[in-house]
This record gives sequence, structure tokens and C-alpha cells, in this order.
Amino acid sequence: MDEEEFRSALKKWIESNSPADLKGRRILFDTVEFDDYQKIREWQRKLYSAGYLGITWPKQYGGQDLPPIYEAIAYEEFIKAGLPYGRSLGSIGLMVAAPAILKHGNEEQKKRYLPRILSAEDIWCQGFSEPSAGSDLASVKTRAEDKGDYFLVNGQKIWSSYAHLANYMILLARTGEDRYGGLTMFVVDMKQPGIKVSPIYQITGKSDFNIVYLSDVKVPKENVVGKVGEGWKVAMTVLNHERFTLGITMLFTSKSAIDTLKDPKLEELRDDIEGLEAFYRRLLIKLRRGEDVDTEGAILKLVASEILQKVYEHAVSNYDLEFIMSQKWYLGMLSSRGRTIAGGTSEILRNLIGERVLKLPK
Repeated sequence: MDEEEFRSALKKWIESNSPADLKGRRILFDTVEFDDYQKIREWQRKLYSAGYLGITWPKQYGGQDLPPIYEAIAYEEFIKAGLPYGRSLGSIGLMVAAPAILKHGNEEQKKRYLPRILSAEDIWCQGFSEPSAGSDLASVKTRAEDKGDYFLVNGQKIWSSYAHLANYMILLARTGEDRYGGLTMFVVDMKQPGIKVSPIYQITGKSDFNIVYLSDVKVPKENVVGKVGEGWKVAMTVLNHERFTLGITMLFTSKSAIDTLKDPKLEELRDDIEGLEAFYRRLLIKLRRGEDVDTEGAILKLVASEILQKVYEHAVSNYDLEFIMSQKWYLGMLSSRGRTIAGGTSEILRNLIGERVLKLPK
């Protein structure tokens, strides 16, 4: 099936299979608008059964073994339809844990975890950031001590989405003193003793984020993803994938939202969106050639997150209260504040682009 056939078939499937209570929510792009997690889980299972999740994954793990361009098409079409795709309840498993396991995990880990991520049988959370190690991820202090048959983990993680619901955490912890070489990636069972989850109440009124405390948590050695001391390499795989997919989501959410406003004062911002979409189309050419999207994913995420904020800020500042409240623009505006932080702050991404693309000194 070529790209246009895939896109056409997907559009028809969306038209015939979209739940009425999920379809057409074009203003918001994350869980701030979706309170019924069971419905989201059922929707993810439906996508999986239809073959629209794990599009690039090998077939033996539940995927379709198609080129990355097909996954990008799926993101576009689901977001245009105002439907959640690769985000919300299952997003950490799909965008964070799965890329790490696919590229660095062993065969047993792939068979055990990947199909259950796709089907939403297992929910995952992310254990990267800490109170003193957010943007500076290599400064994590959570320690995993080698005890022979297992690692003993002690520390604290923060901003862990869905940790209160999660079966597993993908955890970055310190196993040595070297800044980068002393980090290791683990899979942690969230239902075992020694784990305490505390909600963080957000400006939107929800509490999808959490603080996770780990006290003498035993992690079997077979739960190391990759090799001991190579956690930084695994983390970079995760972040590159996360930034690119977040960028796609925010680009097309911005485009849909600005089309809804139909405000002539937004012409300059529309030009920005068109320019960013042209950049995105260039990345699709790389994907068609089988090339990786590296720093360009950071550029896409950086620009898209800032455009998204501007769209919401304009709506809340220039439209009447009835419009803002009836279509929940205020929730979108509040939620968008975190998009220049998640996946790497705008400041960190500008540093990364300056060093890797422009070759500026650190």
C-alpha cells in the first residue's frame, strides 16, 4: 500500500469508527479534555486492532512494519479529526518506553512488554526528571546499587505522568559516578513495595503528574534496558523520538485551532505555521529516504510549542468569555504553558541547536 492509499484508507476508517464523544475535539490536544480514562484505553485498543498503532514496529511485536512516513501520516489525520492519537493515557508507553525497548531492549523484553503497550493492557510512566535534575537530566541522583542478583533503587522522580495508574516505569538511575557513563535505564514494576506516588495538582485542576518516591525498591537485573552504564544513550533515543512526535502533535493542533478562529489579525502567525509545516514536510523526505530525524525534531518541537502558546493566548485575550468557556480555550491555554517545558525546555533546546547545528561553543 503506497502513502496515498494508506491515507485514504485511514480517513475512511476514522469517519466510520470514531466515537462520538471523542471525535472533533480540535481545540485541545492532551488529556486535559479527557477525564474518562477507560474510554481512552478502549479507543487505543480499537486503534491497535485496526493496525493504526505500532505502525513502524516489527510484526512479531504487534506492529505493521511500515516506514516511519506512515506513522507521521497517521498523526496528521487523527489530529486533523480532533482525535487522540499516541497521546494521553498510553503515551508514555508508546512514545517513551517502546522506542527504548525496540532499539536497546533484548528479545525477551520486546516480547513481554511491547504488545501490551500497544493494546493498553499495561500503562507506563516515566522516571527521568528529579527536583534537582529536570532540564539537566545527566544530574540525576536516584541511585541503583548492584546487589548481585538485583539492583536496589532509592531516590525521587517528579513530573511522572500517569504514575498513579501505571503498571511500569521506565527509569533512569545512577549506577556509577561518571556523569554520562554512570547512568542506566531500567524497567520498574510500579506495583511492588517501596514505591509511593503523590499527585501534583496542576493549574488546569487535574493531577496527571506525580512525584514518585522509591525506597529500597528491588529491580531484577533482567530489567536493565540495554547495558549497565549506557542509560544516557537510551535516554537520547527516547528524547529524540518524543520531541519529534510532540512537534507533529503541536504543529497540527495549532493549525486546526487557528483555522477555528478565522481571525485576520492572525495572518503573521498563520505564516509561521505554514513555514513550520514546510520544515516538517522536509523531515518527511528524510523519513522516506530511511534517514533519522535527530536535531530537526528538537527544532520542530521548539517552534511548534511556542506557536501553540501564541494561538491560545490570542484566543483567550481577544474573544468573549462565552466563546472561551464554551469551547474550553482557557484549558488549552493553561495546558499549553507546559509544552515549552515537556520534552526539553525551550532554553535547553536552543542550546542543543546552537551546539549541534550551528557548532557554537558550549
